[in-house]
Amino acid sequence: MTDEERWVMQGLDPEDPACIKSAAELEKYIDEVGFLPLFRGDIPGFSVEEHTAADGWWSEDPERDPWAWRQILAERGHVAYGKFFDRKAGFISLEWLPVFANWRRDGYDFDALWDDEKASMKSKKIMDLFAEEYADRELFSFEVKKLAGYGKNGEKNFEGEITNLQMQTYLCVRNFKRKTSKKGEEYGWGIAVYCTPEHIWGRDLVTSCYREDPGTSAKRIFQRVKELYPEAEDRQIRRALGFHMEGEPAPRKVVPYPDNLIRALKIEGFTPEGATPDQKAGLEVAIGQLRDKQQRTVVMKYKEHMRNEEIGKALNRAAGTVGTYHSKALGKLKWPGIAAWYLEGYDRAIRSYLEERKIPCPEEVIRDDVSEVSGRDFCLRLGITFKQSDALMKAGIFTVFDLILAMGKPDWYRPIKGIGAKTAADMEKRVDERYISRLPVEQ
Repeated sequence: MTDEERWVMQGLDPEDPACIKSAAELEKYIDEVGFLPLFRGDIPGFSVEEHTAADGWWSEDPERDPWAWRQILAERGHVAYGKFFDRKAGFISLEWLPVFANWRRDGYDFDALWDDEKASMKSKKIMDLFAEEYADRELFSFEVKKLAGYGKNGEKNFEGEITNLQMQTYLCVRNFKRKTSKKGEEYGWGIAVYCTPEHIWGRDLVTSCYREDPGTSAKRIFQRVKELYPEAEDRQIRRALGFHMEGEPAPRKVVPYPDNLIRALKIEGFTPEGATPDQKAGLEVAIGQLRDKQQRTVVMKYKEHMRNEEIGKALNRAAGTVGTYHSKALGKLKWPGIAAWYLEGYDRAIRSYLEERKIPCPEEVIRDDVSEVSGRDFCLRLGITFKQSDALMKAGIFTVFDLILAMGKPDWYRPIKGIGAKTAADMEKRVDERYISRLPVEQ
């Protein structure tokens, strides 16, 4: 609050029995009420500021300075601290943190949010710093900014993105630390150190409300404020809680296959605009090397433009599990031996493949329309694995035509080592979908 250009805190008299006088008392009060913004807003009484002594702020005395208490509580880890309230700082108790996480994340872990195209690339660059093997990282804000590529000639609006991720509860403040000089001496103000809530309190606690509808979680939080501050108007509560967050990414337009997958791979020099038909044909072979559920996830996501929840229903898996399949699939598609098929192109890759197996290669491997599988194509174009292709070749089955002729016999797969009934049924389905179903129908 400003008064004649001075910052005036609206707190209590230190002698008031209701005045919070220590970090321990503040922590206890947060546990009682559930959550509390740091500074006052539209709802009278709904802030740390209004429950503490005004003259203690910025006194640099940890015994009486609420500004110092935020560092003490963040480091202690018995409550969560971050920009959780209409993009402003505050605390959430561990009882209410899972409720906030379920509402703000809409039931999504960040990977699943990204997979469903609901997160911005700017946010992903930040969250990648805390993903997988980096899940237990704690980084200064300036480290996050640098490592995520923000700054001069880089990404813009770092503060906006880091605030969005706190509002969504994907990140929180772990501590405030001062920089250290080469002599080992601390200097300057304390700087925020970020990490994921899961790093401090564990995934089980943070996601313990995921089974609840996010809308129900939001209503519980709203009703809690209404219970504590019955005079507050609905619009005031909505604003204080940030029901209408700014900065949310706009819905993305549908990008056609395989351009969407090429973008997702994020390989330097391999772009939708520059990819040749030969490279796109090789991409189909690469996809065929994925495990069954990974391959089905990629096909449904990029070819059929299905979202994780829809894919999850088809595979009888949770959306988060689908996100894991997707991440592993993209990782495997970047393996050198697999990536060569779309980076070098199908023609060159198939020649190398045949040469390694000492199989004569026809002069013409690829034809005019490489987007469609022809009967003269090698069976790999159907999206089968190298192992399955090798098994077929040992049995004298090289092309799609060869495979169709073989399939004309009952139990055709039995003499072929490495091809069982399930694999045979899958191959028959692929032949039908990628070749036979596209043949012209006689009138």
